[in-house]
Amino acid sequence: MSVQQIIQSILDKSMQKYFYDELVIGKLAHTESKPNVRKGDEIDIIMPACISMYDYDGGDLHEAEEAGLSITKVKLDKGKAFHFELSAVEEKQIEQSDAYDTQLNLARAYCDDAIKQFAAAVDTAFGSLYTRAGHYLDDGGEAITLNAQYAKEILAIMQAKFQRGDGKGHTNWIDGSMICIVPPEFQFYLGQLEDLKYVESGHNKMEKGHIGKLCGWEIYTSNNIAQPEDGVFYPLFGVAGKTLAGGVSADMSTQFYIPEKNFNSTYKGYGLYGVGAPRADLLGTVKIKAPLSLSAAA
Repeated sequence: MSVQQIIQSILDKSMQKYFYDELVIGKLAHTESKPNVRKGDEIDIIMPACISMYDYDGGDLHEAEEAGLSITKVKLDKGKAFHFELSAVEEKQIEQSDAYDTQLNLARAYCDDAIKQFAAAVDTAFGSLYTRAGHYLDDGGEAITLNAQYAKEILAIMQAKFQRGDGKGHTNWIDGSMICIVPPEFQFYLGQLEDLKYVESGHNKMEKGHIGKLCGWEIYTSNNIAQPEDGVFYPLFGVAGKTLAGGVSADMSTQFYIPEKNFNSTYKGYGLYGVGAPRADLLGTVKIKAPLSLSAAA
């Protein structure tokens, strides 16, 4: 296999294998990948549905309602492209590697960053969807100024809001599936709490951005949450894989060519994506300010 084929293959396979691992806010989303898409295409994302319960008096049951899953359409209206050159020396280094695995590792160094940047762009798009949500918390319209205690209380209040649901039996809380995504500034205050331990052992795989669990929330940190005002942040709360919806192209449409008057191989490609928030009832956000300051010396 030529170096060009190796790099094309790795970019497409890395997209399929590592893209979801790079998502943080995207953990709240059902994100589907589709092949052979063009900018502006719409794809259908299947979202979880609810059924209705009613009082039973011992008689005949009501007519059956259709238990169809809800479908939301997401338009692939955004894209990210890459265009880079691999020098003849670097290409020769890959070609002359003894083992195929070594060739793959050398080539992967040029590909992984593209996948990370693409996933970050999708995450940022998810993070900017809502600054108001089904479950919303602020300080009389103003941002809540954080301290460690407020950081914990916000998690507890949001837990109560989700557990309450619509008051008719539909709770927005699913044990083991609740995710909270906060900015690093919020993480700073959570780190002052004795009851939130940053555990990095005992896990088969440390998930990207994961910092711990508190008040039933799996807590992640991300730079990509909405920040529409200077110094104001909107952490997100929701149900893993059921709150947001997204679509992405299944590969990076990678091509290589050799420019005129140049002996180096050049690679170009792009990925398309679109996002939506069809389940606002499963989404929460908080308007916060989180100034950072050192503790006064004793």
